[in-house]
Amino acid sequence: MDPHEAPPSGARDRKGPEVKTLEKALRVLAHLGEARRELSIQEVARAVGLPASTAYRLLAVLARHHYLQPGSGPGRYALGLRLAELGHLALDGIELRAKARPVLEAVMAETRETIHLMVPEGDAGIYVDRVEGPQRIRVTASLGFREPLHVSAVGKAILAHLPREESERILARGLVGITPRTVTKPAQLRRQLREIVARGFAVDLEEGEAGVRCAGAPVFDHRGRVVAAISVSAPAYRTPLPKLLGWGPRVRDAADTVSRALSFRPAPKPVPKSR
Repeated sequence: MDPHEAPPSGARDRKGPEVKTLEKALRVLAHLGEARRELSIQEVARAVGLPASTAYRLLAVLARHHYLQPGSGPGRYALGLRLAELGHLALDGIELRAKARPVLEAVMAETRETIHLMVPEGDAGIYVDRVEGPQRIRVTASLGFREPLHVSAVGKAILAHLPREESERILARGLVGITPRTVTKPAQLRRQLREIVARGFAVDLEEGEAGVRCAGAPVFDHRGRVVAAISVSAPAYRTPLPKLLGWGPRVRDAADTVSRALSFRPAPKPVPKSR
């Protein structure tokens, strides 16, 4: 259901116990945030209007999942690091889209094809922005669409730059075939990932969707972590391989521009020793 749609008639009055428990937990977190200090179980219970036993159970669960952390004494709690982590992720996502948008628009104006922005999420990637080209027949992925990293250029650009143990874990879980061209053999995909790192961009030859070709490149944050990738996507019938490979450096440059906007600074290349 669209989050901006009104709920079905009567839905507001039919909250199940799970929803009510969640609302209580959110009230507890909100109160601790407003208090800006650690609180005891009794203080939370009085402020939120809960029995002390209920407040105790909610606080214990929230602490177990690191949304809260123990305070200076028994039965006292403060906001936890998990909330800080989620807050940083939310801010990073807003910053990423804002800084990437003009770059996506510039690449679309040059290629006249659809440009996508993907971010990694667990073992997959999620499309978080796109700029559609003016062509009558064009390729678009729905925003919020989630797909395996190994089936597209934008996903492979991310996968190639994940920490080694993380990429190997993804490969070990199995590579599902989406089309007859999807790479499903780990050894073959590893070779592709090494090539992607070497040249700075990935290509997708109808591996994620029949009749679609893409070129994608990674985006890095200030810590050097891959946080996104940009791709240009087009129907295969008007994208011969030389044209697709020609887009590669352009997409790579665009991704580099966004990386610099996120304060990424690549390590300096070693100076060759004189003989």
